[in-house]
Amino acid sequence: MTMKDLEKLAVVICNHNKGKSTVDCIASVLASGQPEAGSSLKIFVIDNASDDDSLAVITGAYEKQISLIRSDTDLGSCGGLNLGIGQALQEGFQFICCLGEEITVAPDALTVMLEHMASTPAAGLAGGKIYHRHMPHYIQQFGISIDFRHCRASMLYADTPDSDNIPNIVYCDAVSSCCMMVRADVIRKVGLLPTENFLYWDDTEWGFRIRQAGFEVVALGAAHLYHAANPMHRCDNTKVNYYMTRNCMNFFMKYTRPETCNKMSLVLLRSVFEAFYLHRMGHAHNMAQTDVAALLDAVNGIHGRTDDDRILENDESGLGFVSFFEEQESVYMEDDDPFLEQVIRQINPDIVFMQLPAPDAVTIVRCDSILGIKDFNFSLEFSENVVYIDKNYRMLATREDVALIKNYDPSLQLFLYAMQPMVLRRIAEIRRSPGADINCENNTLEG
Repeated sequence: MTMKDLEKLAVVICNHNKGKSTVDCIASVLASGQPEAGSSLKIFVIDNASDDDSLAVITGAYEKQISLIRSDTDLGSCGGLNLGIGQALQEGFQFICCLGEEITVAPDALTVMLEHMASTPAAGLAGGKIYHRHMPHYIQQFGISIDFRHCRASMLYADTPDSDNIPNIVYCDAVSSCCMMVRADVIRKVGLLPTENFLYWDDTEWGFRIRQAGFEVVALGAAHLYHAANPMHRCDNTKVNYYMTRNCMNFFMKYTRPETCNKMSLVLLRSVFEAFYLHRMGHAHNMAQTDVAALLDAVNGIHGRTDDDRILENDESGLGFVSFFEEQESVYMEDDDPFLEQVIRQINPDIVFMQLPAPDAVTIVRCDSILGIKDFNFSLEFSENVVYIDKNYRMLATREDVALIKNYDPSLQLFLYAMQPMVLRRIAEIRRSPGADINCENNTLEG
């Protein structure tokens, strides 16, 4: 790739209280492509109302190599990125690559993406293959798929070991804002990132809009990136839970086909109630309150940044997952799961994995969801000998957990009966809004 090609590309990095990570990200960008690439790439760094020493750290390292934009108000990830995107558009860049501050890019990653975008007119948005930085042989995500049937967005190939069996190019619905390269003409057609989300689901909705406009969204396996976030990282507050729940509901209420709105409302409500019930099982009162707040705000049409009193201290313990394995000396896994084994070893490096069941070793049974367990293969007297762990690392390990799971289905039915009419009314309001030509008024309650 020539210097002229690189001059078509602007990189936008949004920082919020992660100055050291942003410096690492900038360093990896400056090392991209040819050795002289740093003189031709333009890097916009948006400091999104940081209240730590981020500004001093970033300017102290790279003040002359970046264009720094400071926002005194926290605009959320989408609002911060839009500041940089807007400036890049104004300066005439043809391609813009947004990066999360905790991302580092492999030396040729930006080149791979830019070459694909420049040579493929149909490509509107491109991402790369993102690995766990602390476990670099495992993929964190490789594109995003939107599942309208189950009302969720899935990170493709998440937590799987990289292999030759994984395709080189994944055509998908969206890519993570950790790394997304977009064509300037596409932004002019579909608009900037949706700021009504504030945090989370903005990248998914943007990718969806770009696909709806007729462009391809791709994740490129030859573009390697590394994300510093640990899957067992615990956020200090309930912010992630609130915005993920509210914005997920808003997305599907907005974009689901009218003939399936009734079924969609049930699926969304089941999902929220499942999260609420799991937080009840884990004695996470603040997280349960946030589930309810996010649901009510979605039903009442609340967008953008929420009020401060909606975000509480995170009191979730992960159903004791970390503390439980810190105390174990040996375990036996009924089914091999290399990634789970790596996670447990990160928690307790001295733990022994047995090849066969043993009386003094805890047996791990994997399942899709602990709430979906109907028939237990082991006696319920298993609180210290057998634990069930689902794909989200939620764990069933006590008699109290078992009692709550037995009461789950009847509690869910009462919740659906009470809440579904409110959700259907909100969907009808959305579909009657200016520019909408569909509605869900004729849907009726289903059990």
